[in-house]
Amino acid sequence: MKPEEISKVVKLIEQAAKLNGIKDAFFIGGYPRTLAMGAPLTDVHDIDVGTSHPSHAALLAGLLTEKTGGTSKIRHRSGAVTVNLGFTEVDFQGPAAHESTLPYLHANDVEVTPLSMNIFDRDFTINSLAIPINGKMEILDLTEKGVRDIQNGRIATILPAEQVVEKDHILITRAVRFAHKYGFSIDGKLWEAMKKHAPELKEKVSPERLMIEAEVLSKYNVRKTLEELGLGYLNDMAGEKS
Repeated sequence: MKPEEISKVVKLIEQAAKLNGIKDAFFIGGYPRTLAMGAPLTDVHDIDVGTSHPSHAALLAGLLTEKTGGTSKIRHRSGAVTVNLGFTEVDFQGPAAHESTLPYLHANDVEVTPLSMNIFDRDFTINSLAIPINGKMEILDLTEKGVRDIQNGRIATILPAEQVVEKDHILITRAVRFAHKYGFSIDGKLWEAMKKHAPELKEKVSPERLMIEAEVLSKYNVRKTLEELGLGYLNDMAGEKS
């Protein structure tokens, strides 16, 4: 995505929030990560928006769709709204609670809100940063781990690695991709969980999604890492596609 396109979308969302008095909306995920790392905006492929009140996210989604002429769809599982602008997608947080995060939030004295559940349920600490949608570009680190792991060059999970990898096996290939893309190391506990659950990847992930992951990974020098995980077949899948 071109930097000017990203800036335009960000500005439109900021304007919509300001005009409608929405003060609890935040950019989350890849966009804040890119800014925190000082990486070029071309590194951003989509934009995530979270709020303390999910109804505000739905309102912003409707306003962006109307303003841009894009198309929108509701994800039935989470209630999130995805606005397709042609050159990118913007995901707005749905009302579904991230129940698996509740024990962790309670145990660590974190205030339970839709926003905190959204952030703490994210895959890796580097993707847990947030920026208030108020034009000030202030990077917030609710987990107190995101900035640290970016500085230390580490891919780690927010919740216990075993828990999150068992729930979502695609984190295995995502961890490999992020590590090789940014030259980061993979946290020891995360690596252990990845090795444990890697044999289950074919059972838990559709062949179509595995092919997409194989294609993306083929852009990086991941052959040795995949073989160490017992996922050498992903190298072969990428070769078959090409």
